Amino acid sequence: MRMGLNRAVGATLVLGFASVGVRAQSWTADELDRQLEGLLDGGTVEQLKRIGVLAAAHEQSGRPIAARIQGDHREYLLTVERWIDRLTDERWLERERAERELTEIGGRALELLRDRRDQPRLLEEQIRCARIVEAIERRGTEREEREIRKLRGLVRAALYLPTTPALRDALVSALGHTDSEVVEAACRALGAHGQATQAAALRPLTSRSTHLRSVVRSAWSRMPGAEPLAACTEVLQDQTARAADKMALLRSLHGRADAAALIETIANGDDAMLAAGAGLALPQGDGTPVEALVSLGDRSTLRGTFGGLLADAVVLRDAVPGLPQVELTFAQCESIDFDRAAGRIAEGHVRVFLHQGSIITGELLDSRGDAINLASRWFGEVAIPRRDIRGIAIAADLDRLIGASAEFDRVRLRDHRFVDGTIRGLSKEAVVVETTDGSETRLPMQDVVGLLTRRPLELTSDHETYTRLDLVGGDRILGHVAIGAAQELGVVVPSIGAVAIPVSELVRIELEVGSGALWGFTMVADYSDNRLVEFDEQGRSVFVMEDVYGIWDVECLDSGNLLVTEFSVSRVHEVTRSGDVVWSFEDLRNPYDADRLLNGNTLIADTFSQRVIEVDAEGQIQWTFDKGIRPFDADRLANGNTLIADVLQDRVIEVSPAGKIVWERRDLPSLHDADRLPNGNTLITMRTLNRVVEVDPAGNEVLRLDNLNAPSDADRLPNGHTIVAENNMVREFDRNGNVVWKQPMSWAVEVNRY
Repeated sequence: MRMGLNRAVGATLVLGFASVGVRAQSWTADELDRQLEGLLDGGTVEQLKRIGVLAAAHEQSGRPIAARIQGDHREYLLTVERWIDRLTDERWLERERAERELTEIGGRALELLRDRRDQPRLLEEQIRCARIVEAIERRGTEREEREIRKLRGLVRAALYLPTTPALRDALVSALGHTDSEVVEAACRALGAHGQATQAAALRPLTSRSTHLRSVVRSAWSRMPGAEPLAACTEVLQDQTARAADKMALLRSLHGRADAAALIETIANGDDAMLAAGAGLALPQGDGTPVEALVSLGDRSTLRGTFGGLLADAVVLRDAVPGLPQVELTFAQCESIDFDRAAGRIAEGHVRVFLHQGSIITGELLDSRGDAINLASRWFGEVAIPRRDIRGIAIAADLDRLIGASAEFDRVRLRDHRFVDGTIRGLSKEAVVVETTDGSETRLPMQDVVGLLTRRPLELTSDHETYTRLDLVGGDRILGHVAIGAAQELGVVVPSIGAVAIPVSELVRIELEVGSGALWGFTMVADYSDNRLVEFDEQGRSVFVMEDVYGIWDVECLDSGNLLVTEFSVSRVHEVTRSGDVVWSFEDLRNPYDADRLLNGNTLIADTFSQRVIEVDAEGQIQWTFDKGIRPFDADRLANGNTLIADVLQDRVIEVSPAGKIVWERRDLPSLHDADRLPNGNTLITMRTLNRVVEVDPAGNEVLRLDNLNAPSDADRLPNGHTIVAENNMVREFDRNGNVVWKQPMSWAVEVNRY
C-alpha cells in the first residue's frame, strides 16, 4: 500500500533520527538562542538550512524548542483582548487604564491593535487603538519583533522534529499567539504531528480569515482519526466551497487508507468535477527520481527531487542538509521548473485555446453540433464545447489569436484575409463555412492558419484558482490537481476531463493561478512620447504607433484594432494597426479611459465633463452617470454595474445601471485607477502616493505595493502577478512584490497584457 505524502514527511524524519543512541543533554536556553541566529535574518533557504541543524540535533534541541513554543500565548491573547474590550468601557477611568496597559504591553499586542483600529466596533475604540499603535511604534518594538521572529522560526522547525506529546501540547498553545505567522506555522506543524484530539483546537481558527481557514483544512486532511476526517467531509459536501479548496483536500486524502470509503462516495457523487478527481487512479511509476528547481518568493531557488504536492505545499527531497525532505507552501513558491525544454507541436496537430486558459494540442477530427472533436495525446478523443473555445491555431507559427466577433465565426487565411460566417463542418482536410451572405464555401485546411469561434456576449466570471502545467509537447493545462504523487499528477480540467500526467513530461508548474488565456503581448501607452508600443513575451517591440497625441489609454480589441483615448485632443477612436479610423467619438473634455463593451458599445470616463458615458456604434449616448464625480477610470462589471475611480472625492464607487451607488471605498488620495478582481477584491492605484493596494469588499487592505514611481495604472494578471504602468517604466511584480519583468518607457500611463 502506498504511504500518503501527508504523513510521509514525519515518518521519514523520525526514521532518520532513530539511529541516535544515547540521549544527549538538552540545550540550555542560551544555547538554543545561539542556534537560532540563522533563523532571524536569512531568506527561506538559509532558514531551512538552520532548521536542518536543529532537526539533526533533535535529541538536544527537541525539549527546549517545545518549552519555548509552549509559552503562555493563549493567556496572553485573552489578556490583550480583555484590555482592548475595556477601551470602550462605560467608565472613563477604566478606558484610560486600558490604554496605559496596552501601551505598556507593547509590540506583542500590535497586530490585534491594528486589526481593531482598522475594523473598529466603535469610534472611540478606533481612536484609542490608533493612539496606542502610534505610541508603541514611536517607542520602538525591535526587541519584541526579534523574539517573535525567533518563535516563528521555532514553530516552523517543529514541522521537522520527531513527534512527542510535549511538542503537540506546545503547538496547541501556539495557536493562541497574537502573531498570525506563528499561528499559521503551528497549524501546519499540527497537520504533521497532530492526532484526532488536536483537531478540535483548530476549528475556532476557521473564522479568522479565508487564508487561515485553508491552512486549517489542510492540517485536518493530514491528521489521523475520525474527527479530522469528518471535518474534511463537511468541506467536501459544502456547496459553497471553491472547487480548488475541495481538490486540495482530495489531494491529501488520496494517500490515506482511512479515507478510502469517503473517496469512493465522492467518486459516485453528483459533483462531476470532484467525482472525476476522486475516481482517478495513477499508473505505477518506474521510481526514477525527477529533479526540480523551485523558484521561491524571495528570489532564491532550491534544487532537489520532486516529492509531490500536498494540500497546500510542495515536497522537495534531498534539497537541504539535515532534512530528508522539505515542505514549501504554495505561497512561498513562484514556480517549479524541470530540466527540459518545451518541444515543437507534433506534425499535423493544432492548438485549441480555451477561455479558461488551457491550451490543448491534438489532431483535429471534426465538429458535431455544438462541440469540436479533438484527438489529444492526454485526453484521448474529446468533444470540447464551442462555448468554451476561444479559437484554434492551425498553423504552428501563428503568434496571436485575435479578431473574434460576437456575430459570427471567423476563419483566418494564410493571406491574412478573414472568411466570416458559421462553421458548419470541420475536419483535418477542410473547413466548411456558411458565409454571412448565406452561401456555403469549403476552405482547404492548407489555406487556413486559425479559427475564431463566435465570442459570447457574456462570459461567466471564473473565480477559481488552478495549477498551471506546461508540458513538453506544447499543451498548457490549467486544472485542479487531485493526486499529487512524486512521479504522476492526477489532474482535472474543466470541460475536458481527468488525466494522469507523468512528471517527466512537465516543463514547469505554477501554483494558484487564475483563469484566462494570455498570449504574452503587452501594450503600453506612453503619454510623454505620444505613442503606443506593443511588446512580445520576450520583451521585443513588435508594433509602434507614433503621433497619438496625449494618449492616456489603449485597448487591443478582438479584431486586432486599437481603441485609443487621447486626453490632449479630447477624443476616443478605434483605429486599425495601419492608422485608419474605424470609429470615433469627440464630444468629450479630456477623457482618461475608454473600454469596448461586449455589446459593442464603448464606456468612456469623460473626465473633465465629470461624467461616465456609454456610447453606441452610432455615437448615441445610451447611459450616463454624472453625480458629483471626476472619473479617471471606469469599468463595466460582470453584474452590469460600473466601477468608477472618482478623483473628485478620493473614492472608488460601484454604480448600478439605475445610478445607485452600491459600494464605496473612500479616503483614496491621488486615485488614478481601480479594477475589480475575480476574487471580489478591488485593485486601486494611487499616483502621488506611489502605491497600489488591493482591498477586500469590506474595504480592508489585503495587499500593498509601495515605493512605485508615480503609477497611473495597475492590472492583476492570471498568474497572480501585478503589472504597473509608472513614470519611466512598466514593471511586473510577483505575489511577493519582486520585480520579474521590466520595460523602460518615458511616461507609461496604461498597460495591458493579453
